[in-house]
Amino acid sequence: MKRHSRLLIAGAALILAGNAVVLVGVAYNRSGEPEAVVELSERELFWPYNQRASVENSGLALRLRWRVGKDRQSIDTGIVLGGVTAPWLNKDKLAELGFDVSVSPQDGSATTQYEKTLQREAYVVLEFDGPAYQAVVQQRLEKVVDAQALLDRNPGQKEFIERVKTYQAQLERELHNHSRLFAVDLGPDLASLRSRYPDRASHLIIPGQVRLTLRNNQLNGYITDLSITTVNLSLHERLAIIDGAPGRPAHYSVRLAIGKRAEPWILEARAVKPAL
Repeated sequence: MKRHSRLLIAGAALILAGNAVVLVGVAYNRSGEPEAVVELSERELFWPYNQRASVENSGLALRLRWRVGKDRQSIDTGIVLGGVTAPWLNKDKLAELGFDVSVSPQDGSATTQYEKTLQREAYVVLEFDGPAYQAVVQQRLEKVVDAQALLDRNPGQKEFIERVKTYQAQLERELHNHSRLFAVDLGPDLASLRSRYPDRASHLIIPGQVRLTLRNNQLNGYITDLSITTVNLSLHERLAIIDGAPGRPAHYSVRLAIGKRAEPWILEARAVKPAL
């Protein structure tokens, strides 16, 4: 057998072996009951703007959009740039993850100590359409109520009319457009987090990365990444979402499952007609 033929056979064998390993991993991830199954919409699994709903495009994927509640506002991350934080991601939570937080932020060596600290892995709890999201909706509603009360005391004044319109628009976007998936907790152990958040239809627990920083003499933790950022669409799922319409799909529903290896797959995808 010629050397060229032997190389071709060896290359083909490597490819087959690699494919076999991938298939075994997929089968293991999807074996048994899923770790979680949550029904999301285009608000949480959004269609990137640079993708067209073309059947010929074989590389389509939906991007996971999640948020972190923060006082008066919510950070809609989509793609995490530099990380996001939350009031609950405090010194105690950082210590739970294994960070050495023994040096006081006021200590002269604190900056050097914490700047060289490497990020750590953690499991991040994402809550769907729960108290974290409802708290943001309530904040938006209170702003509308306060603005309307101010307008009632100053009838006809353009400044207060515009303020009401602005807050009403923000509330509408919150109710109909923004993601309802919020990071609400994290920890080093999946089992202990699942015992605290047992509802597998409203809480996804996904591996991620956390770092700490020292700013203004305060330690802050930041979620810098999640293991799941996109979810691939099969041809069948693309057709179900597109529903024959060109361009980008408008409204759809996706039943997303998370497996044993914390890898996602789609159980069902379908186009949804907006409520009248």
